[in-house]
Amino acid sequence: MKKTDSATKFISVVLFLAVLCYFGFYLSSALLNPYSSTFAVRMTVQEGISVSGIAVRRETVIGSGGYGAVNLMLSEGERVEAGGVVAGVYNDESTLIKLREIDLLDAKIARLESMLEAGQGAQDMITLDSKIKNGIYMLVKEAHSRSFAELSETAAELEANILTRTVGDSEIQAKLLSLRQQRLALGSAGSTAVKIFAPVSGIFTSTVDGFEALTEEDLSSLTVGSLTALLEEERTPEASAIGKLVSGVRWYFAAVADAEDASRLTVGGTATMIFGKYAGSEIEMDIESIGLPEDGKCVVIFSSSKSMADTLTVRVQSVKIVYSDYSGIRVPKKAVRLNSEGKSCVYTLTGARAEEKLINIIYELDEYYIVESGENVQELRFGDEIITSTKGIYDGKIMK
Repeated sequence: MKKTDSATKFISVVLFLAVLCYFGFYLSSALLNPYSSTFAVRMTVQEGISVSGIAVRRETVIGSGGYGAVNLMLSEGERVEAGGVVAGVYNDESTLIKLREIDLLDAKIARLESMLEAGQGAQDMITLDSKIKNGIYMLVKEAHSRSFAELSETAAELEANILTRTVGDSEIQAKLLSLRQQRLALGSAGSTAVKIFAPVSGIFTSTVDGFEALTEEDLSSLTVGSLTALLEEERTPEASAIGKLVSGVRWYFAAVADAEDASRLTVGGTATMIFGKYAGSEIEMDIESIGLPEDGKCVVIFSSSKSMADTLTVRVQSVKIVYSDYSGIRVPKKAVRLNSEGKSCVYTLTGARAEEKLINIIYELDEYYIVESGENVQELRFGDEIITSTKGIYDGKIMK
């Protein structure tokens, strides 16, 4: 027992010394070679100002004509020609509900009949899974945009694909028989829809806010005071409004800006505008006019023939006007040094050595610089490992 205890103690001491040597080695390495690093990444900074303004377009409100139930035939952002059908309206909601149920059943029956005739029950599972996922996505999208015209067909196709994926042809035939019986029990819709036609061609949106009467002609008379009041005003849309059509190819944005900021703009020039979540990207707008200063502020009118569909829901909005942007590599300030020639540089870890690379600073932030990206290995490029703690480091020093 004594020999066993001695052996155990001996092994424990050896293991302890081994662990101690292990950590001691890395601790001494860190003390002798203390450096930290970060990778060179892309960064873009935009300089600009935020202004509040109001969008003005040629808009025509579409009313229900006094009917209580509306079945929209257009999706958000869909273009319709003059005379095209915008919606079908009914005297009461129950008629519309019945009609939608009939349309859904008819679509389901037609889809199942088509699948059985074409022998689609033998489709491979991967194809069906893809169709089901796409069908769910389209169903959510159409419901969100109130696209009821396509909703029935999409729902019918989705259900048919799910049935094909989970059951056989005999179960599909049984489902088809049940749907036909349900459809027979419903009979006819009872009354036909009264169609609402588009008075003009344009892009449809169901968003109505009461500012539709504003026109391009109203812009010329805007002052700082009147525009400020307009931005603070709340309006109520017509109770019978079911949507509107936005026509024409050009739309406008009237904004109140500080006179000093507006002095950086030029009539006849362009400005880069960011409308946040309402547009997927920056919009280049023409500068139509810059009003005379009033108490340090002025009215600026912008216009564009682009992104009409993306900005349909924009009305009163805070927008960023970008004066300039700077793109390059983000470099921590603590990593920047002056070399023997007095030029700005950083050290990168190339292999096991520190390598000096000259940099050209193009923009300064609180803790970082944005520097130009190089084109060859002698210059700083995206993905380089920048050494941020450079005490005692020189070009060519072995770091590892």
